[in-house]
Amino acid sequence: MIENLAERLAQSKHRWLIVTGVTLLIGLVSALPQVDLLLAERSERASLQEELTQAEATAARLPDYERLLAEKQEQLGGLRQLVVDEAQLGALRSWLVEAARQSGCRVRRIDLAAPTMKPWSGNDNPLTPVSTSPAASKETLFQLQTRTVAFSVTGSSTEVLALLKAIDADTRLKHANTIELKPTSQRESELQLDLTLWYFALIRNSDVA
Repeated sequence: MIENLAERLAQSKHRWLIVTGVTLLIGLVSALPQVDLLLAERSERASLQEELTQAEATAARLPDYERLLAEKQEQLGGLRQLVVDEAQLGALRSWLVEAARQSGCRVRRIDLAAPTMKPWSGNDNPLTPVSTSPAASKETLFQLQTRTVAFSVTGSSTEVLALLKAIDADTRLKHANTIELKPTSQRESELQLDLTLWYFALIRNSDVA
Protein backbone atom coordinates (compact mmCIF):
# COMPACT_ATOMS: atom_id res chain seq x y z
CA MET A 1 0.00 0.00 0.00
CA ILE A 2 2.82 2.38 0.89
CA GLU A 3 4.56 1.50 -2.40
CA ASN A 4 1.36 2.33 -4.34
CA LEU A 5 1.11 5.70 -2.58
CA ALA A 6 4.74 6.44 -3.33
CA GLU A 7 4.30 5.44 -7.01
CA ARG A 8 1.14 7.55 -7.37
CA LEU A 9 2.90 10.45 -5.68
CA ALA A 10 5.86 10.14 -8.05
CA GLN A 11 3.56 10.13 -11.11
CA SER A 12 1.39 13.03 -9.90
CA LYS A 13 2.00 16.37 -11.59
CA HIS A 14 1.29 18.03 -8.21
CA ARG A 15 3.88 15.98 -6.40
CA TRP A 16 6.03 19.00 -5.52
CA LEU A 17 3.10 20.78 -3.94
CA ILE A 18 2.21 17.66 -2.00
CA VAL A 19 5.79 17.14 -0.87
CA THR A 20 6.08 20.78 0.14
CA GLY A 21 2.80 20.66 2.07
CA VAL A 22 3.73 17.47 3.85
CA THR A 23 7.13 18.91 4.72
CA LEU A 24 5.56 22.06 6.13
CA LEU A 25 3.05 19.99 8.09
CA ILE A 26 5.80 17.84 9.57
CA GLY A 27 7.80 20.96 10.42
CA LEU A 28 4.78 22.59 12.04
CA VAL A 29 3.96 19.53 14.10
CA SER A 30 7.54 19.24 15.30
CA ALA A 31 7.69 22.96 16.08
CA LEU A 32 4.52 23.11 18.20
CA PRO A 33 6.14 21.73 21.38
CA GLN A 34 8.96 24.24 20.97
CA VAL A 35 6.43 27.06 20.61
CA ASP A 36 4.68 25.93 23.80
CA LEU A 37 8.03 25.81 25.56
CA LEU A 38 8.92 29.27 24.29
CA LEU A 39 5.58 30.70 25.44
CA ALA A 40 5.97 29.10 28.87
CA GLU A 41 9.50 30.46 29.15
CA ARG A 42 8.34 33.93 28.11
CA SER A 43 5.52 33.82 30.70
CA GLU A 44 7.90 32.73 33.43
CA ARG A 45 10.35 35.45 32.43
CA ALA A 46 7.59 38.07 32.60
CA SER A 47 6.54 36.79 36.03
CA LEU A 48 10.12 36.92 37.29
CA GLN A 49 10.54 40.40 35.87
CA GLU A 50 7.40 41.54 37.69
CA GLU A 51 8.66 40.05 40.95
CA LEU A 52 12.02 41.75 40.42
CA THR A 53 10.30 45.08 39.80
CA GLN A 54 8.27 44.69 42.99
CA ALA A 55 11.38 43.72 44.95
CA GLU A 56 13.24 46.77 43.64
CA ALA A 57 10.29 49.01 44.56
CA THR A 58 10.21 47.51 48.07
CA ALA A 59 13.95 47.98 48.43
CA ALA A 60 13.58 51.61 47.34
CA ARG A 61 10.97 52.15 50.08
CA LEU A 62 13.06 50.41 52.74
CA PRO A 63 14.59 53.67 54.07
CA ASP A 64 11.06 55.05 54.51
CA TYR A 65 10.02 51.91 56.40
CA GLU A 66 13.09 52.12 58.62
CA ARG A 67 12.43 55.80 59.34
CA LEU A 68 8.78 55.04 60.16
CA LEU A 69 9.86 52.18 62.45
CA ALA A 70 12.29 54.48 64.26
CA GLU A 71 9.54 57.09 64.72
CA LYS A 72 7.10 54.50 66.13
CA GLN A 73 9.76 53.12 68.47
CA GLU A 74 10.47 56.64 69.71
CA GLN A 75 6.75 57.26 70.27
CA LEU A 76 6.45 53.95 72.10
CA GLY A 77 9.41 54.83 74.28
CA GLY A 78 7.76 58.13 75.17
CA LEU A 79 4.49 56.42 76.05
CA ARG A 80 6.29 53.89 78.25
CA GLN A 81 7.65 56.76 80.32
CA LEU A 82 4.09 57.87 81.08
CA VAL A 83 2.86 54.63 82.64
CA VAL A 84 3.67 53.10 86.01
CA ASP A 85 3.89 49.32 85.84
CA GLU A 86 5.85 46.87 87.96
CA ALA A 87 9.12 47.88 86.30
CA GLN A 88 8.56 51.56 87.16
CA LEU A 89 7.72 51.23 90.86
CA GLY A 90 11.24 51.81 92.13
CA ALA A 91 11.70 54.86 89.92
CA LEU A 92 8.35 56.30 91.04
CA ARG A 93 9.14 55.87 94.74
CA SER A 94 12.57 57.44 94.29
CA TRP A 95 11.11 60.35 92.33
CA LEU A 96 8.46 61.13 94.96
CA VAL A 97 11.03 61.09 97.75
CA GLU A 98 13.39 63.30 95.74
CA ALA A 99 10.58 65.70 94.78
CA ALA A 100 9.69 66.09 98.46
CA ARG A 101 13.33 66.68 99.36
CA GLN A 102 13.79 69.26 96.58
CA SER A 103 10.71 71.17 97.75
CA GLY A 104 11.89 71.14 101.37
CA CYS A 105 9.23 68.73 102.68
CA ARG A 106 9.84 65.79 105.02
CA VAL A 107 8.41 62.43 103.99
CA ARG A 108 6.27 60.83 106.70
CA ARG A 109 4.97 57.86 104.74
CA ILE A 110 4.89 56.46 101.24
CA ASP A 111 2.92 53.32 100.47
CA LEU A 112 2.51 51.71 97.05
CA ALA A 113 -0.49 49.36 97.16
CA ALA A 114 -1.06 46.29 95.02
CA PRO A 115 -2.66 47.21 91.68
CA THR A 116 -6.24 46.62 90.62
CA MET A 117 -7.14 45.50 87.09
CA LYS A 118 -10.14 45.92 84.82
CA PRO A 119 -10.74 45.18 81.11
CA TRP A 120 -10.11 48.25 78.99
CA SER A 121 -12.57 49.23 76.28
CA GLY A 122 -12.77 52.15 73.91
CA ASN A 123 -13.96 55.42 75.52
CA ASP A 124 -13.79 53.85 78.98
CA ASN A 125 -13.40 55.92 82.16
CA PRO A 126 -10.18 55.08 84.03
CA LEU A 127 -11.53 56.56 87.28
CA THR A 128 -14.30 53.98 87.75
CA PRO A 129 -13.58 50.55 89.24
CA VAL A 130 -15.55 48.76 86.50
CA SER A 131 -15.92 49.37 82.79
CA THR A 132 -18.38 52.15 81.93
CA SER A 133 -18.32 51.67 78.17
CA PRO A 134 -21.51 50.48 76.45
CA ALA A 135 -21.75 46.74 75.93
CA ALA A 136 -21.29 47.29 72.21
CA SER A 137 -17.94 49.07 72.69
CA LYS A 138 -15.06 47.30 71.10
CA GLU A 139 -12.91 45.48 73.63
CA THR A 140 -9.18 45.99 73.45
CA LEU A 141 -6.27 43.65 74.07
CA PHE A 142 -5.42 45.46 77.30
CA GLN A 143 -6.28 45.62 80.99
CA LEU A 144 -6.17 48.93 82.83
CA GLN A 145 -3.91 48.69 85.86
CA THR A 146 -4.54 51.21 88.64
CA ARG A 147 -2.08 51.50 91.51
CA THR A 148 -2.85 53.56 94.61
CA VAL A 149 0.02 55.49 96.18
CA ALA A 150 -0.46 56.99 99.65
CA PHE A 151 2.00 59.83 100.17
CA SER A 152 2.28 61.89 103.36
CA VAL A 153 4.72 64.77 103.95
CA THR A 154 5.15 67.77 106.23
CA GLY A 155 6.43 71.23 105.45
CA SER A 156 5.61 74.89 105.29
CA SER A 157 2.85 76.12 103.02
CA THR A 158 5.47 77.24 100.49
CA GLU A 159 7.20 73.85 100.58
CA VAL A 160 3.95 71.91 100.28
CA LEU A 161 2.82 74.07 97.37
CA ALA A 162 6.16 73.49 95.61
CA LEU A 163 5.72 69.74 96.02
CA LEU A 164 2.17 69.83 94.66
CA LYS A 165 3.36 71.78 91.63
CA ALA A 166 6.14 69.25 91.01
CA ILE A 167 3.71 66.33 91.19
CA ASP A 168 1.27 68.12 88.89
CA ALA A 169 4.03 68.83 86.34
CA ASP A 170 5.14 65.20 86.31
CA THR A 171 3.90 63.61 83.07
CA ARG A 172 3.12 60.14 84.42
CA LEU A 173 -0.51 59.08 83.93
CA LYS A 174 -2.10 59.76 87.31
CA HIS A 175 -5.08 61.13 89.18
CA ALA A 176 -5.14 62.82 92.59
CA ASN A 177 -7.93 60.92 94.31
CA THR A 178 -7.75 62.67 97.69
CA ILE A 179 -5.83 65.67 99.00
CA GLU A 180 -5.87 66.50 102.72
CA LEU A 181 -4.00 69.41 104.22
CA LYS A 182 -3.89 70.17 107.95
CA PRO A 183 -1.58 71.80 110.49
CA THR A 184 0.67 69.58 112.52
CA SER A 185 0.55 69.48 116.29
CA GLN A 186 4.22 70.41 116.56
CA ARG A 187 4.25 73.84 114.90
CA GLU A 188 1.44 75.99 113.58
CA SER A 189 3.52 77.03 110.59
CA GLU A 190 4.05 73.41 109.59
CA LEU A 191 1.44 71.60 107.49
CA GLN A 192 0.82 67.94 106.88
CA LEU A 193 -0.11 66.91 103.33
CA ASP A 194 -1.77 63.54 102.80
CA LEU A 195 -2.15 62.53 99.16
CA THR A 196 -3.79 59.53 97.56
CA LEU A 197 -2.60 59.23 93.98
CA TRP A 198 -3.72 56.76 91.32
CA TYR A 199 -1.15 55.78 88.72
CA PHE A 200 -2.20 54.01 85.54
CA ALA A 201 -0.77 51.53 83.06
CA LEU A 202 -2.18 49.45 80.21
CA ILE A 203 -1.16 45.80 80.42
CA ARG A 204 -1.63 43.32 77.59
CA ASN A 205 -4.10 40.56 78.40
CA SER A 206 -1.41 38.02 77.50
CA ASP A 207 0.86 39.50 80.21
CA VAL A 208 -1.75 39.29 82.97
CA ALA A 209 -1.17 36.25 85.17
